[in-house]
Amino acid sequence: MDPLQRARARTVLGYLPPEHMSTWANTALSRGYDSPAVRELATASPEHDPAELRLLLATALEQLHAPHLTDEQARWVMVHTYAHAILEGLLPPQEGAELIAEESAELALPDELAPMCEAADPWQRGWSTDEELDQWIRDRATQLLAGMDRAAPVKGAESGT
Repeated sequence: MDPLQRARARTVLGYLPPEHMSTWANTALSRGYDSPAVRELATASPEHDPAELRLLLATALEQLHAPHLTDEQARWVMVHTYAHAILEGLLPPQEGAELIAEESAELALPDELAPMCEAADPWQRGWSTDEELDQWIRDRATQLLAGMDRAAPVKGAESGT
């Protein structure tokens, strides 16, 4: 998943709080994403006006040619991100399933996300151990990503934007 696409998704959905935008910009610079707005955002103080920081981030994403996303596309990017994070061990499987279930609710509960919603629902859990549930979630994340990788990079996007 393109980091700029992920940044745009987090911005569209309001998941990147202003107090983390300077850190995001410094990380972007360290990864070779450079623009005047990224540099300005990287040096912004925590006391900066949050509205100005959001505008500066939007400008940075434009300067870096980050793809534009609808709300729905942004949610699919986050589903993809959470599934990868589960498999990479960056996100505990049950927490990741809960995050995917939250996005699923906003996406009108698509069938391909139903297993993650089931795993996130404590009343639906029939596993005898957390380890079994975690492995089941990892397996579902693998299947989910395999299906998403065959589709457009962002579900609902014709050209990946």
